[in-house]
Amino acid sequence: MVALAVTATIFFLIAPDSLLKKLIPEKELSGEFIPNQDIDVKSCKAFYQKDSIYSNFRKNFRFHYQTIGLATSSDSSRVILISEPPPYFNADTIQQICAQFTHLVEAKNHKIGYDGRITDLVIVLANATAQNVNRLVANLSNAIYLSDYKANTLLLPVQKPRSYFVDDNIDYQITLFEFNDWFIEKDELFVQLPDTTHGYTVENLFHDKKTGVFFSKIPGFVAWAITKNKDLSEQLSYIRQFTLDADLILGALSDSATLVIIGREREAALTELPPLNVESILLLASITEKELSQSLDVNDFLAGKMKSGNDWCPTYLSKELENTEFGHLLTITDVLLKDWSENGTIQEKYYRYPSPPSFPFSSPLFKMLGLSELVYNWNTQNAMYAIDMEGFTIYTLNRTGSLPVSYFNSPERSVSVGRRYENQAYNYFATLGNTDLARVVQYTALYQLFMDNGISYSGNIHSAFPANKPYLLLTPTRNLLNIFKSFKDSEITYIADSVSTKNYHSFQNKMINKQLKANEGRYHFKYSDVQKEEIHRNVLADSKKKLKTDFFEIRRMLNALSSEEFEQLAKYLSYPRGMRAMNQATYQTMLRARKINMLMRTLGKNNLSLINLDLNDVKNYYVNHLANSSARYLKTPSVIITYNDLLTTGGHNISSGITRVNSLTGYKRSNSSGGSYAPKPSTQKSNTASPSKKSTGTSTPAQKKSVTSPANIRPRSQVISNSPRSQRGY
Repeated sequence: MVALAVTATIFFLIAPDSLLKKLIPEKELSGEFIPNQDIDVKSCKAFYQKDSIYSNFRKNFRFHYQTIGLATSSDSSRVILISEPPPYFNADTIQQICAQFTHLVEAKNHKIGYDGRITDLVIVLANATAQNVNRLVANLSNAIYLSDYKANTLLLPVQKPRSYFVDDNIDYQITLFEFNDWFIEKDELFVQLPDTTHGYTVENLFHDKKTGVFFSKIPGFVAWAITKNKDLSEQLSYIRQFTLDADLILGALSDSATLVIIGREREAALTELPPLNVESILLLASITEKELSQSLDVNDFLAGKMKSGNDWCPTYLSKELENTEFGHLLTITDVLLKDWSENGTIQEKYYRYPSPPSFPFSSPLFKMLGLSELVYNWNTQNAMYAIDMEGFTIYTLNRTGSLPVSYFNSPERSVSVGRRYENQAYNYFATLGNTDLARVVQYTALYQLFMDNGISYSGNIHSAFPANKPYLLLTPTRNLLNIFKSFKDSEITYIADSVSTKNYHSFQNKMINKQLKANEGRYHFKYSDVQKEEIHRNVLADSKKKLKTDFFEIRRMLNALSSEEFEQLAKYLSYPRGMRAMNQATYQTMLRARKINMLMRTLGKNNLSLINLDLNDVKNYYVNHLANSSARYLKTPSVIITYNDLLTTGGHNISSGITRVNSLTGYKRSNSSGGSYAPKPSTQKSNTASPSKKSTGTSTPAQKKSVTSPANIRPRSQVISNSPRSQRGY
């Protein structure tokens, strides 16, 4: 009996799985086989390969990409990579999941931007079977994504890099009429896999108050049904499923109890359109603010050109977005908006984002318009439309490829430079196939839908807002004002002479000659050399005089302020957003700040070295004080460093407001992509909308009303592919 037992054990180790199932009772195979763990993890092949494997991954995935990567070595050792873990993931969880295996865990920092970073986790397993790894990946998925649905790994070393531009269409323009036609009038059927026998229309989902993820019976759509006015923490397991099975959000429908978000059933590979991050979706559900914003504060008092010639500026994010994936995506796409609008001439020094195949304009927009300054904005104006029907609401995105674009003359005056330029840019960015621009649209759509339907999340989102950031530049601002305040007459004269002379020789001289030549051509006469010299001399003298006068005025103003007024001025200059209340005192502070900013512009921040101030030192002061302010695994860059920048600013204005219309047709503004819905939409809710089905509070069939179809109405198969997907559901 002893010999037989030994033989059986040896056979268990070498027999193929199919034979084992025949020879050994099923219950004896219920336990997982753990191979010998008496191995020094530092002697296995995976240990020696981990650094090159990680380097290879981040070389091919330089920006945000959350995944579980896996590399297998010939000695059965493994490298498991957790890239961009969510803030709620505790590294101690790895110790629990891998407790039966000899392993080690390393944190790897990947730089993003100037001082941002992503912290990835690398696990080395000394010895594990494929079955072991599958179970470990499933457990890690549960901890990372709050679900082990379709637990998958990225094969390492990387076989194919992440795609930043895709050839296939990701810019859908689906109308409210089409959503009504497909999902209400024509009753698109959905099933909840694995059961394919029971079909649900959207109306059934409303009536039965169903929750979960559903697939259209004919391939093409994925629906995520969420109970409204209820905490999302009770529906966590569905989030990852929806983000894996739907690669684009197209719109939604809702009644009084349920929100049904409609996505395109995944066509793109995960490396093309990565699943939305679960933690980012929970963050969006937790936000109660009705406006979110992001900007690059190039016009801040102590931002600007350093002695090196590069420009620096602080990054701004709403406090909810600091040190989050979505917040950093907004910063990245803001950089892209400016750079690509200027034909690639304004570049961020530390991002190195792949260049697009073309640019929106034939020449840089700033130069084309001939403006002194320009504001570039992503916004949500008409990004999503909604119509309130009888008993339900329909939502569709205007475009899924990018948010709308605005170009303004200046930050103070939000006057468009021209709808033609904005439409051209919107069409360019939307049809570019850029996966990050499309990702921002998806997150924005979720934020708007959650806010409009009372979807909330009260769990811990691990907010990592750096409390010291808002007034961090107060000390250097106060110091500079004190320098201005205490200038001697001789010092002011020296600075005015030096700056004016420098400006004259660097650009003013050429501008004067150009103007003189233009005058000669226009008025048909010729300046003598004496006249030219006198004009040049007078312009230089006037420049010196004006700068001296400005300095004297600022010095006089600062010395006349009370200590309290001086401090308020310093606070406003260091952080203008901090001034909330508008009264006579704050208005006066704003006027004083404007005068000082005008002086700084005339002086030129690249000339601050004349008073022994290099903005590089200010930048370092700012960065160093924020070095330890981050989320557990992510730090968004606190500054942006650019070169060849102009007087440009911009950002994102993301509103939770949705444009509501009172007709299923005739609401979209015309644009260069061929849209023909020109009439302006109503922003008021309507209870007398176009034809609708019954209120969803009853279960009896609706009486369908006749409706005149627009000339360009499309069947769903013409818009969304109904070809079979490789793997539906589990």
